[in-house]
Amino acid sequence: MKKVLFLVLAFLSFSMVSFSQEKPEKTLKATYYHSKFNGRKTATGAVYSDHLKTAASNTYKLGTKLLVTNKKNGKSVEVVVNDRMAPSLNGRVDLSKSAFQQISGLGHGIIPVEVEVLANNSRPDVM
Repeated sequence: MKKVLFLVLAFLSFSMVSFSQEKPEKTLKATYYHSKFNGRKTATGAVYSDHLKTAASNTYKLGTKLLVTNKKNGKSVEVVVNDRMAPSLNGRVDLSKSAFQQISGLGHGIIPVEVEVLANNSRPDVM
């Protein structure tokens, strides 16, 4: 009985270690910033530009590098979170216009995306 219990505990411990090493992925909705935000400061103090590959999110820490993949066509883009969103928009990520265009046409206002954390940069002002 002790041997069986030991084997079960060993298996559970190994399983937990294996699963904890996987990169967390999350399905969210994505949209893009309107051009009227060009030149305005973000939560990090950086100036927003349509041409940079950046994002706003309440889910991820400022400075986090993300891989955002369009679930419908498989296209991906790497972005850095440098801004926050209104609390009512939780469950969404806002991409810069150039980042959104890399994975979808601008005619698709909101798209389903898979988000994977690539790195958590401790300096959110570095892009």
